[in-house]
Amino acid sequence: MRLVRVCLVGAVVVALSGLGIAPLGQSSGTSVVDVNIQSSSFTPQNITVALGTTVRWTNRDSIAHTVTSTAGVFDSGTMNRGATFTHTFNTPGEFPYICALHPSMTGRVTVAVGVALIHSLKENAIYPPTIELKLGQPVQLFNTAADGVHPGVAISSDEEGRTPVFGVRPFNVEVGRVTTVEFTPDRVGTFFVTHRPHGHNIVGRIVVKN
Repeated sequence: MRLVRVCLVGAVVVALSGLGIAPLGQSSGTSVVDVNIQSSSFTPQNITVALGTTVRWTNRDSIAHTVTSTAGVFDSGTMNRGATFTHTFNTPGEFPYICALHPSMTGRVTVAVGVALIHSLKENAIYPPTIELKLGQPVQLFNTAADGVHPGVAISSDEEGRTPVFGVRPFNVEVGRVTTVEFTPDRVGTFFVTHRPHGHNIVGRIVVKN
């Protein structure tokens, strides 16, 4: 059984790595996400990226703009037409920013830690069985299945899945596909990734700490 579990976890890590997804505590370190500055707006305005991602802003307007963190984390200075600015995000959290020349222009980068889960009907289990997260730390939860379709997976305060938490609606997990769920834990405690509402006796745990 131990060998099967190791192989399952190894398989999902390899599969997710091939999609440019970094498991918990790891950084892909190579991803670049583009944001255009055009028509006096940031496009897309709000993005969620994995830890270690570089965001590249390009000014496509005919007038100058800036990319200025409201918390002083980064500042492009004045960017004329065609200029680019990059910043690599190595800390999870939310990073709002503005154009200092046009303060009504706003944007936000949310930096999430990636967590990979694999669901197995055959073994009635989720791997890893427990994950630990920090309060207020944005998370991207990447789910895939070893076998069969897992309908209505819930993140809940109870093992029966009756009380969803963190604003996450029930979601389906299928073989060969990655279902991504984004959330930010807003309270400490032990919570459950559960299939029980659909007759699958599969429960994993999310432990949120300060």
